[in-house]
Order: sequence, then C-alpha cells, then structure tokens
Amino acid sequence: IGAKLISWLSSKTKSEKATAIIKEANDIVMNAVKCVLQTYVDSLKKEGKFDEASQFLALSKAKEKAMEQMSNDTKAFVEKNYGNLDSWLTTSIEATISTIKNK
Repeated sequence: IGAKLISWLSSKTKSEKATAIIKEANDIVMNAVKCVLQTYVDSLKKEGKFDEASQFLALSKAKEKAMEQMSNDTKAFVEKNYGNLDSWLTTSIEATISTIKNK
C-alpha cells in the first residue's frame, strides 16, 4: 500500500507541476499577444495600415516577447510534450487572438 501511495503522490505531483507549467506558458502567450495588440496592431488598424506583412510582423513580435519571458524549463517542457516550440507558439498565439476577438 505504501508503494502505491508513493506512486500515486508522485504522479499527482508531476501532473500538478505540468499543469502549472502549461498554465504559465499560456499566461505568457496571452500577455505577449495583449502587449503587441496594444502597442502595435491597434495603431496600425486605426491608420488602415494593418496588412498581411504587418500581421506577420505582429506574430513575430508576439513570439519574441513570449520567448523572452519563458524559462528554459518551460521551453523544454513544451518541446517535450507538444513538439516544436515555434509551432506551439504560433498555434497558441493564433488561438489567443481568436479568443480575444470573440470576447
């Protein structure tokens, strides 16, 4: 029984740690997107200059801001559990933008 309890506690601790890491990563992405929207996208939209090239640059800026804030442990966790970090960031940023637009 003791070994089962230790195993269960260990898996629960790992799961809680994983949940905390991915929540932190998602919070970082959300903050990066909000920052880029406020400082870059909104002003271009007001001027009618938010084109495809600007969209690509906004995505790049959001990725850069997110990468700056993520710890190496978080980056390693994402890559281990979700694959390529750049692809995960792109998907997460686009999903975040969609969520913000639909609020």
